[in-house]
Formats: sequence, structure tokens, C-alpha cells
Amino acid sequence: MKTINEILNNCTKKDFIVDSLMKSNGLYCLVARPKVGKSLLALQLAHAIATGTIFLGFKVNPSPVLYISTEMDSSQIADRIKKMILEFNNNFYLIEQESDKKKLNLDDLEEKISEFANINQGKFVIIDMFNGVYINDKFDLYNYQDMTQIVLPKYRKLCSKYGITILLLHHLNKTNTTLGSTAIDGAVDGIMTLKLDNNLKDKIYFNYQSRDYESRDFILKRKENLIFEEVNEEIEELSNELKIFLNYAIKKKEFSFTISEITSTLGLMIQPSVFGKLLNNNLITLEKEGLHITKKRTSNERVYIARYEEPIINY
Repeated sequence: MKTINEILNNCTKKDFIVDSLMKSNGLYCLVARPKVGKSLLALQLAHAIATGTIFLGFKVNPSPVLYISTEMDSSQIADRIKKMILEFNNNFYLIEQESDKKKLNLDDLEEKISEFANINQGKFVIIDMFNGVYINDKFDLYNYQDMTQIVLPKYRKLCSKYGITILLLHHLNKTNTTLGSTAIDGAVDGIMTLKLDNNLKDKIYFNYQSRDYESRDFILKRKENLIFEEVNEEIEELSNELKIFLNYAIKKKEFSFTISEITSTLGLMIQPSVFGKLLNNNLITLEKEGLHITKKRTSNERVYIARYEEPIINY
């Protein structure tokens, strides 16, 4: 039992690793198809937390970082860090895959995690990759009960026992959903997804879902030094999807919608979250065309209100 003052005092503490993205003592997952850049983004995140710098526009709570690599050795990671031009301080620690190619054992890793948390005062651990760590001979990545009763509870226990946040890197399957049981998405505190999208050309779609924070969608691009940055620039010429939407609005004049509803209604061949990003990035351009859009949030979702007025042309 706690007094109200104790509760309020606890609320003033920094209870996040990345503000509005990752809470303290949380379990998260970053998923993508091979070669999309999840390890690069994880290194970028590790650098931000280790050095106390901004990550994709979000504040971080600085902490030592432990990076556990099951696929890359130290020379490969060092090579990536050099290409990314990242200058780490002494707050970055690495455990690499052993040369005999046996999977890293989670029970053995706990000793290292305990040392990291208790001696180095570390609060953030990245495991690259999730299915590269040995739990036991019996668990099945595709088995719901194995994920909810054996595997993920072990990681959750580490978070609670050592006061750390863990980020698991994992794969998407061929249908662009998390590889393995659906339990993985539901059992973690948040899941970040990187996807290539034909509608985005050289850019990458980033989706974030969490039980604690607002869902977010970004469009990222990877610079020459392999660093990701969010794309916020307004597109001068409307995309085909926005042109279809504008024509619909001209006919309807005034209406309300959610992003998923309008994407379905218009039959757009684009993910709702990507369309939402396009829409929000081009509100000023749409206003010039006579379409005024406001937003409000209900308890469950974000609702848009659209009103079209024929633009006044000054001669």
C-alpha cells in the first residue's frame, strides 16, 4: 500500500529509456526482413542511449548499453560503427557469438547481464537476434504456449530482476508479419517494425505499436553513412493516393474518417499507416487545394474531419 505522495513522487522520476517509445524495465521487439536495416537502427539506438543524444527526435534516458550479437562478430560490428561514423564512449559493451558457432545460452548470459546491471549500472540490453539465443531444446518459435509460458517470461523476468529494458531483434516472415507465434507481438510491451514499401521508393516504413504509448508511424530514409532519419518534408506534388482522396473530398464536401476506413473506402493499394503519414505531411498542400482537415482523438482512435471549400483564386 502506498500513499498518494509516494505515487506522485514516483511519477516524477524518469521511467523511460526512450521517451514515448520505451519504458524502463520493459520488453520490446524490433522486427524486419533481412537486409532492411534492423541491426543498423539498433546500433543507432544504442549510440543514442549510451551518449545521451536524441534518437529519431525522441529524448533518451542515458545509460550504459549491452549489445549481445548472435550473428556478427566484433570486427563486423566495429566496421558498421565506423561506416555510421558513430563515436561511442565507454558506456557501450559487447558480447559476441563465440567462434564454435554454438548458440549463446540465456542462462549463461544472465551472469553477464547481472554484472552489467549491478557493476556497470546498465539499464538497456539489445539482443541481436532473438532466435539466436538458446533457451532449451524443446521450445518452438511457432508454439503459442512456448512463447507465452517459457521463452518470453524468461526475458520478462530478467527485466524485472535487474531493472533493465531489453530490445529483441527478430525477423518478419514472407507475409511481413512477425516470424513465429502471434504471441510474440502480444507478449512484449511494444513492437517496432521496419518495412520496405514499393510506394516509398528508397524510403523505409517504420511502425510502432505499444500498450503504454501512442502508436506511431514514420517514414525513414537511410543516409550515405547508414544513419536513419525521419522524412518530414512536404511533397510539393500530391501522390496518386492523395489525388484520389482529394477528388473524393470534393464530391463529399464534409465528412469524418479514420485512416483505416478511408484507405479501405477508396481502395488504396497502400498500407493505412503509410497513407496516414502522407496525409499528415501534406495538410498544408491540401489546404491550398481547398481541403481543410482537423483531427480529434477518441478513446480508441484518431478521427479526422475533412471539409472542402473551393479555393479562392486571386487574379
